[in-house]
Amino acid sequence: MHTVKEIHHDWLTLPDGTRLAYRAWMPDNANQQPVPAILEFLPYRKNDGTIIRDEITMPQTAAHGYACVRVDLRGCGESEGFMSDEYSAQELQDACDVIAWIAQQDWCSGKLGMVGISWGGFNSLQVAALNPPELKAIITQCSTDDRYRDDIHFTGGCLLNDNMDWAAFFWAYAQGRAPDKRLLGDDWQSIWLDRLAKMPFLAEPWLTQQTRSEYWKHGSVCEDYSNIKIPVYAMGGWADGYRNTVFTLLENLNVPRKGLVGPWAHKYPNIAFPNPKMDYVKESVRWWDRWLKDEQNGIDQEPMLNYFLQDGVEPAVDYEARSGQWVSEPNWPAPNTQIQTWHFSERNLTQTPQVSHSVSVRSPQSVGLDGGRWCAGIRLDMEHPADQRIDDSGSVVFDSPQLDKPLAIAGQMVAKLQLSSDMPQANVTVRICDVHPDGQVTKISHGILNLSHRNSHEFPELLEPNKRYDVEVKINHMAYVVAKGHKLRVSISTAYWPLIWPSADDATLTLYPQNCQLSLPLNSTPTPSSLVPEYEQPVTFDGRTLRAADSKRVTHRDYKTGIITLETFEDFGRQFFNSSQSEIDFTIHQQFSIHPDDPLSAKNDIALKVDMGRDGWWTGLECRYQMHCDHDHFYITARWKAFHDNEVVFEKPFNCTIKRNFM
Repeated sequence: MHTVKEIHHDWLTLPDGTRLAYRAWMPDNANQQPVPAILEFLPYRKNDGTIIRDEITMPQTAAHGYACVRVDLRGCGESEGFMSDEYSAQELQDACDVIAWIAQQDWCSGKLGMVGISWGGFNSLQVAALNPPELKAIITQCSTDDRYRDDIHFTGGCLLNDNMDWAAFFWAYAQGRAPDKRLLGDDWQSIWLDRLAKMPFLAEPWLTQQTRSEYWKHGSVCEDYSNIKIPVYAMGGWADGYRNTVFTLLENLNVPRKGLVGPWAHKYPNIAFPNPKMDYVKESVRWWDRWLKDEQNGIDQEPMLNYFLQDGVEPAVDYEARSGQWVSEPNWPAPNTQIQTWHFSERNLTQTPQVSHSVSVRSPQSVGLDGGRWCAGIRLDMEHPADQRIDDSGSVVFDSPQLDKPLAIAGQMVAKLQLSSDMPQANVTVRICDVHPDGQVTKISHGILNLSHRNSHEFPELLEPNKRYDVEVKINHMAYVVAKGHKLRVSISTAYWPLIWPSADDATLTLYPQNCQLSLPLNSTPTPSSLVPEYEQPVTFDGRTLRAADSKRVTHRDYKTGIITLETFEDFGRQFFNSSQSEIDFTIHQQFSIHPDDPLSAKNDIALKVDMGRDGWWTGLECRYQMHCDHDHFYITARWKAFHDNEVVFEKPFNCTIKRNFM
């Protein structure tokens, strides 16, 4: 193991003269004995944004003989320039230029890897597809290969409420925060104000692009997987919104590749929850040693996929740990997968087709309140689905008999439905659930489809009322064992609030059960994994807590108006970080409201507040975003405020009207 030195803050210069700020950890003799480098390229402020995970993971990795370099995107943190959007062509070119710059440094051997979770996982894939010659391998975590199919904006052709939430969160968390006066000097405020004035209002383009247009194809490596020519290690978690990508990458890439999926939310595996965690540094170093140091350590000869097969569990909005077993697969799709088909009949699931009458469903718009968040791990807690019985009361459900043996689901379930709609626009949500003997219902996974997108996300088509259609709803990948004596349930609804925005039409769907079926991928004889990931590392930081985190998640019902409101409050607390000598205080207050009988009553109201600084230098941000709709349009209003020493130094309102496009 090497003794590690840190470069706390410095700049690198791009070919156009723009300076990007970086922080790095490397062996203290790297200038004499150059080492491979690992780049993480993010907008999330290396000085105070990703500081906790960086200070846990990067020094440990550097001690194994690597230079770990954490660079902020242009226009973020202390980096110069301006940011225009997620994954812009400029961002990706900058990444290639950063890689070239790092490769030329005295402390670098000339070989690089790229790593990241979420944004950094996205651009790792995107940069790999551009093939900068110095980049030899990547590790991508909680990311997507298709920005329309599996991102925070849309799912199944339906608008996610997270689309607007993310616009507000990103502005307050990264985009709008001030550069640090201690690092930039007296010019910090003029730089900050100029940046604020030029910042795009990202909620507008993200909502305007409602189909799988060229806007979303850019940066979607699924457009041509063959562009990626270097080894890829894809990691994810069953509680994460991006878990499908691990499997689509394993199935479609034609390079050395490996996958790992734990029970985790949207976090690095060494600090993830629920437990068990894993020694991410040890596992990632094995990958880097093989591809950046040419060590024949056998990692490329091991099973392609390791995943955590979760035991069935009673419903809870938080889990400290999940029980189960680690399973390996030599390839993906797994050769030992058995497909079991369940047929719909009346309100039952049977293993043989049955003659059945049609059944109709028009869900209350409040169905989904117990569905959990789209992606656990972004907020504080209470993000997992609660007991599904209330949501099931507004759905049509189909139950299997009590199981005479366990069902070990492992992969992507698919629901094939025959249905008709009395309106030209409609959404359908399919939940797969575990019904316990005492009546509790645990959500296993779900799939969502905007029925106007039944044939294409790029070219939607309205439904012809009362015409029968055969549609396929893909369920998000999952590994879960439904226990003997339990029942398997399929729950179908026309609403799923607040995960998705309601359809413009309040449609009634008619299902024709004898022409509906569910395909279950089963791993009845799982192969235990040789991976031993159990790992305990306290999630600590170099600093102190000045106010502890707190949160609430409460549903309100107004009996006079009929409006139901889900109120959430996340107080991330107030922390002082020693390495940046600064404090951060961050809160989010959100209200989702809707009338059960009116999809056009939907409203999303989110307010964020940030205070940041130190004695002699205090800055703050406040933003308020509100969204509502009518049948033909979405409406977003917002207001940004920035503060210096409690005085408003910047304020900007927004008012957008955006036409609905098959939404």
